[in-house]
Amino acid sequence: MKGKKAVHILSTALALALALPQAAGAIGLEEARTLLRENYIDEIPEEILALPTIDEITNAIGDPYTYYMTAEEYEQFQTDLNGAEVVGIGVMVEKKVDGLEVIGIAPDAPAHGVLETGDLIVAADGVTLEEAGTPDALAALIAGEEGTSVTLTVLRDGESHRFTFVREQVVYPTVTGEVVDGHIGWLDCNSFGEDTGDYFETYITEEDPEADRWVVDLRGNPGGSATAVVEAVGHVLGNYDVAYLVDRQGSVGVWRPVPLPVEIPGLIQEPLVVLVDASSASAAELFAAAIRDYHYGLIIGTRTFGKGIAQNVFEQEDGSAFKITTFRYYSADYVTPDRSGVLPHLVVDADLADEVAVLLSGEVEEQPAEDVLVIRLAGQDWYVHRDQAADEDLAPAFSELLSALAPGTPMTLDGQAVTPAEAAEAWGVDYVSRWFGDVESSPYADQLNALAALGVLLGDENGSFAPESQLTRAELAALITQGMGYWCWESQGDAPYTDVDEDDWFRTVANITYHLDLIQGNEQGEFDPDAPIDYQQFLTILLRMGQRADLTIDQCLDRLTEEELSRPEVVKFAPWAQPAAAAAEQLGLLLTDLEDIDPEAPVTREEAGAMLYAFLDYTGILTPAAEE
Repeated sequence: MKGKKAVHILSTALALALALPQAAGAIGLEEARTLLRENYIDEIPEEILALPTIDEITNAIGDPYTYYMTAEEYEQFQTDLNGAEVVGIGVMVEKKVDGLEVIGIAPDAPAHGVLETGDLIVAADGVTLEEAGTPDALAALIAGEEGTSVTLTVLRDGESHRFTFVREQVVYPTVTGEVVDGHIGWLDCNSFGEDTGDYFETYITEEDPEADRWVVDLRGNPGGSATAVVEAVGHVLGNYDVAYLVDRQGSVGVWRPVPLPVEIPGLIQEPLVVLVDASSASAAELFAAAIRDYHYGLIIGTRTFGKGIAQNVFEQEDGSAFKITTFRYYSADYVTPDRSGVLPHLVVDADLADEVAVLLSGEVEEQPAEDVLVIRLAGQDWYVHRDQAADEDLAPAFSELLSALAPGTPMTLDGQAVTPAEAAEAWGVDYVSRWFGDVESSPYADQLNALAALGVLLGDENGSFAPESQLTRAELAALITQGMGYWCWESQGDAPYTDVDEDDWFRTVANITYHLDLIQGNEQGEFDPDAPIDYQQFLTILLRMGQRADLTIDQCLDRLTEEELSRPEVVKFAPWAQPAAAAAEQLGLLLTDLEDIDPEAPVTREEAGAMLYAFLDYTGILTPAAEE
């Protein structure tokens, strides 16, 4: 299969949204200010609310998910969210500089079976992109009245083709389903709209007699409706809590498929894979996080987008709407994907994720033991067959799978435990290890290599980590940014450091950690990148990160008592570091007893990596291979 790309009728990302009762008439400036004052997740400075237009106010807030939509924009927003019924030929496209790339084709549409994903539309009725002026103008030429025809010029594999279609009513569903390889139930979900839950139920029920493995493909899924994702999760795993929402007052609400104190089982009882990528956002992240937190399936792909805030949509009588961020949300394990996304169990090239899923979904059947590799992941045994793994088309995906495995992952071939390198050698497949080449003697080698396999820790160009070197402030900023996936938030501007130049390797991570209030400069306004980090500094910053990521860490810090903070092993830390030290001990994030730690001792790179691993393990962001 080809890797799935983002499928949108428009390129606009969808937000997780809730519809509220309509307000009277078009929204006015004072009403907008009142809505923001009373509902926005954070307090907005009055000088921002005093700006003369709604657009200026929302731009100054700096939240891309809070904005006003005209009636036409809101109608399109709902169309994108729910799956469109429009007149056309049934193609979803992505704007390119030289045309419109086909990235999806609706079932039973005129283009179905004629056009292919990857085709580039370069002209409609002889009008080229250059003549049309913009990609949107070219796309408008493809649309038209029902029963009329349009002739497209398409580039495919370097060759030009012309196809004529008759426009008709087309439905773009948010979910499609099929049975792959005769036994894998495959659900491709492009967004979470009002009918998505019904689609899940229908396809799962229809495919269940044939399916002994399941794949839910959320790559390119930008999110959608809260109700839809809660329904979809409920159909898959049952009526468990999907998410917790915290509003500006700190009140906590819950999203659950059926608000009853009774367990209703899900429709999928067989091994399940969920595919994600960097474009999987909001509701898609909630779905993946629920599967992760309830240990219900295996997540494969790349780290997701990182949207952990939810919006309410205030609809107006004239059809316009004001969408406002009103909640931060947390997964069932009280972890938010905000800014950091969902980390898959197996981090692989997103374009190979579907092939990795197919390899792992081998049927359980009588075969010679030397032809079946058994891998235990996410609490399930997965069966990889030699004939597929060594196949020319799937061998790159098998190599990617082996590279993504952490040390200690239970894996047997011919009844014997094997390492990824041994499995690759036995079947004659290339293998490139992500593990570090210089940590073998480290007491934390398995933790460091597990993070390396996930792409959470990076070494130098030679694959070395320098485990015993002291950790510097610049390296700590890089460790946090890489470990939590904060890279997508690098566009918030430069921090006011006086010693960070444009070409410094650490400039981006210094800016990111500054704007996230994780690392600040010294009294001279310097970042001081080469200064070593001591234990009390490291623990303080680690717990700041924890407060952002996990509700239970925030609560642990809030509940520290005077008695706990006055213990001798805590008092030896500087006053500003004492809460972090006490909380880190309670949460099990330390590598040794607190009383044995010198607060001013420098932290080594291996110690920092191991404590990051303990942090990710505690939060449930990762699951150790030995516990799966």
